[in-house]
Amino acid sequence: MDFQKDICKIDKLRLLCITCQRPDVSYQKQVELACLGGADMIQLRDKSLERTELVKLARELQDICGSFEVAFTLNDDPEIAKEAGCDGVHIGRSDMPYSQARKIMPFGIIGVSAQNMQEALEIAKTDADYIGIGPIFATPMKEGPKPLGLSGLKEICSQIKTPLIAIGGIDITNAAEAVKAGAQGIAVIRAVCGAKDIKAETKRLKEAILKAKG
Repeated sequence: MDFQKDICKIDKLRLLCITCQRPDVSYQKQVELACLGGADMIQLRDKSLERTELVKLARELQDICGSFEVAFTLNDDPEIAKEAGCDGVHIGRSDMPYSQARKIMPFGIIGVSAQNMQEALEIAKTDADYIGIGPIFATPMKEGPKPLGLSGLKEICSQIKTPLIAIGGIDITNAAEAVKAGAQGIAVIRAVCGAKDIKAETKRLKEAILKAKG
């Protein structure tokens, strides 16, 4: 299949929903509901599955996203993303050099994480499709660097032309502020895929983002 950059125009990326492990809602259902709610991109994040299981799951989720014309990416591993036919991949600074990932997925969507201005500036020198910048706020998902806050996000946005997707502690209470600070869009985990009503929360977030964009 062709990687679907045309389906998810990166400059139109507003809401990226990342899956989370939960016993009551399968990944398949999380993805379906987020797509129904208006997500622009879905990312599968699971560090516990074996390669064969991950490839199988990624293919299933890619098919679901494809049926909604929503882009689907895999976290961390470009080789598995390519094998599974994913639209793209998101890599952290410690996963793999961007140049190597681009050789594996020359036509795929590739996002790269950055935690500060210096990292964002380095990534902006490449042709990465977007930069996941954060954490913006404190998050219970994992320990990490000190949050950038809205002022830090605003400063980075003023210096970077590559699309910036804010992540870290973002939910319905602060999504609009992150966008008003200059982020093109936001990425969330618990605010959507960890929510009681995934479809409704996706819709609320998307509406808040679009309203903030004016």
